[in-house]
Amino acid sequence: MKKLFILITAMLFLPFANAAQFKEGVHYDVIAEQATSTPQVAEYFSYYCPHCDKFEPIMTDVAKRLVDTDIKVEKNHVAFIGREMGIEMQKAFATAELLNVEPKMSSAIFTAVHDQKRRFSGRDDIRTVFIDAGINGKKFDAVVNSFAVKGKVARMDKNTAKKNIRGVPALIVNGKYQINMGSIKARGEEFKVKLTELIKYLAAKTD
Repeated sequence: MKKLFILITAMLFLPFANAAQFKEGVHYDVIAEQATSTPQVAEYFSYYCPHCDKFEPIMTDVAKRLVDTDIKVEKNHVAFIGREMGIEMQKAFATAELLNVEPKMSSAIFTAVHDQKRRFSGRDDIRTVFIDAGINGKKFDAVVNSFAVKGKVARMDKNTAKKNIRGVPALIVNGKYQINMGSIKARGEEFKVKLTELIKYLAAKTD
């Protein structure tokens, strides 16, 4: 009976223990006065960023851990890395989303840039990656030049500017809290667990 009481007590205080380990100015910064009306986490990244390449599988796993919550995960490709090709990569990401092949194409592009060390000098080089991944070239052409892609790019640029994103990868929760990635002193599975806990904690904040 005593062991059962201790277990129940520990479970009751677990949320408070998790909350206590996260501190403003250490694990996260407040970057806006008002939070979004619904819980969300916005990821900012670039295909050209080597840290984003390493972070991609981690965030993919974290996103799966958030599936059963009401926290929406949104990705934003920034344009300030890669000069002209940064903009083309932004369009490639938007195109992949509209074709419902984003996870597959993000993995393929990251591999082409960082593992295969392929040089990209124009849209045709990106088109080749799509074709190699089994995407019809004509479908790619139609979507990448569409108003839908232009709209997505404009929204990502607006979000990047509004949140003053200057480095990636970056995570913004509820449009108000920016996670300090380096504050999570863990690796592997433990890092994913702590990052997920931090996202959930910030998504539930009401102040």
